[in-house]
Amino acid sequence: MRKAALPLEQVPERVAQLCGHLGLKVTAEPGPSGDEALFPNRIVLDGPDAHWLAANKGLGLDALQFLVHEAQGEREENRQAYLDVQSFRLFRMKEVVAMAGMAAERAKTLGSYTFASLSPRERRWVHLV
Repeated sequence: MRKAALPLEQVPERVAQLCGHLGLKVTAEPGPSGDEALFPNRIVLDGPDAHWLAANKGLGLDALQFLVHEAQGEREENRQAYLDVQSFRLFRMKEVVAMAGMAAERAKTLGSYTFASLSPRERRWVHLV
């Protein structure tokens, strides 16, 4: 039997709870992304231990993100929470969007352009630009 899905409003509390189980002092609260179409439902993690989640190219943040998405049980992007520490993901979104604009110009002149490997979320950002 499947548990009830975690509502978006309860995600910050659950994230703080999960981090507490890991011994990390982290707070979580909703924050603006500047572009809700590309980066909806941003949850900003802060606190004395939050930087540990961004270490190793954000692997800890990715793992925590996976747990949150599993708890939410949602598959619609506009209803999932997206975690961010020290604007790590927000900066990456802006970087990928800028690269996409530059790649489009280059593709117009050269005929094609190939990106390095991107995550599914980053590929979506490229297609939306």
